[in-house]
Amino acid sequence: MAITVTKLKNHADWLKEREGGIGSSEIATIVGLNPFETPYQLWRRKIGLDEPIKPTFAMKAGNYLEDAVSLFWQDETGNEVIKSSAELMIISNDIKPFTKISPDRTFWLKGQKKNNENKGILECKTTQMPIDENDLPKHWFVQLQYQLGVAEMNFGSLAWLTQGREFGYKELKFVPDFFDWLIEEADKFWTDNIVGKKEPNISTVQDVLLKYNKHTAGKTIEVDNDIFETYLELKDVRAQLSEIEDKKTKLEDKIKLCFGDAEAISFEGQTLATWKASKDSERFDSKAFQTAHPDLAKEFTTIVAGSRRFLVK
Repeated sequence: MAITVTKLKNHADWLKEREGGIGSSEIATIVGLNPFETPYQLWRRKIGLDEPIKPTFAMKAGNYLEDAVSLFWQDETGNEVIKSSAELMIISNDIKPFTKISPDRTFWLKGQKKNNENKGILECKTTQMPIDENDLPKHWFVQLQYQLGVAEMNFGSLAWLTQGREFGYKELKFVPDFFDWLIEEADKFWTDNIVGKKEPNISTVQDVLLKYNKHTAGKTIEVDNDIFETYLELKDVRAQLSEIEDKKTKLEDKIKLCFGDAEAISFEGQTLATWKASKDSERFDSKAFQTAHPDLAKEFTTIVAGSRRFLVK
């Protein structure tokens, strides 16, 4: 084995240790298979341009419920979850020191000798989405394959709890060729983009806004024929939408003429539509307050950064 296991005292130390490499939650982003993050966004965080992601309620819940998912899985499979694997630790492969993985749990196969040949990795997930075991989320699969390769293990399992009501799992074998591709891409990202500070290509509108949240006054870029054709197609789609929206408004207005002061209309006992006034509400008159108390208004006025507005000519 060519691996190093580092046990950490607390969560802060664990986070610090992870910064020095590529973790299993990051590899899917690097290869473009994470629907929630792009390589450019990851790069910005890794080199310190953006703050680390703050744990959301869902992220905390997923962490807290790892024990529950692992117990469901243990009951279902009969395999033995290794209790000590719940501790804060990071596994690195000495061949590629930038690899930093933290499996949710490891386990022993049921009825087998407790040695490395019979040891696997368990990833525990909580989700609101229905999961098809024959069509697993790609970033889940990538995460487990990266972990297996780094830890030099031959098998693992993905287990998930859906909406706190449905449990499922999928046993997976290590795919060496796939891992070779993952480690090659991880190596390039670490060497070129993190160590070498090379900026990845931007691939989404969110990437553009992160890099260029303001425009440069007076600057114009000449685009190619592909973008011009896209522009013409967009103009055509917008024209179609405008026609549909106009037709929708005319149909709504025709129906509204039937209401008078009624709150609903029906046909043969079936309610077709309602048209009711909302409750009265209070609104702060900022202009009047500014006129009456200009100094106080100025004291509590903050500047909000403007956002880029997209207009098609």
